[in-house]
Amino acid sequence: MSKTTLTRRGVLKSGAVAGAGVALPTIFTASSAAAYMNEPTGSSVTLGFNVPQTGPYADEGADELRAYMLAVEHLNGEGDGGMMNTFSSKALQGNGILGKKVEYVTGDTQTRPDAARASARSMIE
Repeated sequence: MSKTTLTRRGVLKSGAVAGAGVALPTIFTASSAAAYMNEPTGSSVTLGFNVPQTGPYADEGADELRAYMLAVEHLNGEGDGGMMNTFSSKALQGNGILGKKVEYVTGDTQTRPDAARASARSMIE
């Protein structure tokens, strides 16, 4: 039986070297990864909200849609009633997402999975 001397320090050093070795290639490929991202190129970002606007859950869908519209107003800095400056976190500055104005489109799920799938597909394409 062989005696192995593993120390905590040696394991931590090996882990740090392995982590750096795994992370290093991502530094050099950051510019090439932009081709695979769905990054908006214009001055606006469009979000799709797929909610039930007809069917048995239309009332809940209307509430969801109003909440989404309010969130878009806050993201764009419109209609906040002066509350934007009261947030302790400055992550929400009212300048959209990454400085781009937020727009939205809506889809009706009709409270049916096939209609929801078709609506989501039409928003993407």
